[in-house]
Amino acid sequence: MKINLNDCPTSAQAVTKICYNEPTRNLEFQIECKDLNDFKECINIIEAYNEFDCKLVNKNLDKFANFRRYFNENNPNNDSDVLKYCIGREGSVVMYIKYFEFSVSTNKIKENGEVIEFTKELFEKNMKAFAKQTKADECDFGDDGYYKYCRLWWD
Repeated sequence: MKINLNDCPTSAQAVTKICYNEPTRNLEFQIECKDLNDFKECINIIEAYNEFDCKLVNKNLDKFANFRRYFNENNPNNDSDVLKYCIGREGSVVMYIKYFEFSVSTNKIKENGEVIEFTKELFEKNMKAFAKQTKADECDFGDDGYYKYCRLWWD
């Protein structure tokens, strides 16, 4: 079985394509995506799986999980992702969205023209709304000692 990976510019996309391909599927994997756009491409590779709908998930990622760093005016590091995104499979579709809570200088965002801190409360509120809008079967929060994360799972 040959799988064409020419259209997979990142390792996350290649692994997702291999692991969600029926002959080569892997029911237990997780890989970190380069950024939100890479994450969304991995989601497009999955397309649909039971209640998981890639169009619905990607639309809601833009609404609830697209936070851009803000350091100060004219800083070249502005606009990188605050969150990290992992795609995987735990039998069914799973994703982990996480952030480093203790990095005060890099967890600032600009919202409605105002600079605010990206907090655990804001993260949890958005992830719960995201889970509801995307019909996730499970939405759990945890801490791996380094990152705060939200685990979302669809069956």
